[in-house]
Amino acid sequence: MRNLFLIVLFFVVLWILRRALRSRTGGQRSSTVPTPEMMVKCAYCGVNQPISESILTQGRYYCCNAHRLEADSRDD
Repeated sequence: MRNLFLIVLFFVVLWILRRALRSRTGGQRSSTVPTPEMMVKCAYCGVNQPISESILTQGRYYCCNAHRLEADSRDD
């Protein structure tokens, strides 16, 4: 019974110390929230995707090089 009391006492003291340290540091955990990225629509098929993954040609965004080439061949 005495051992159980000491174990519980240890965890209570540990919990109090952690709580005190958190309040001392402001209690804020550093979490990096990614910024949302602008989505664009493929001029050929209409699929939406992030602007960083798209191909920009002549003011139009495409989801892949094949669609860019298809659109270029249709324009000629």
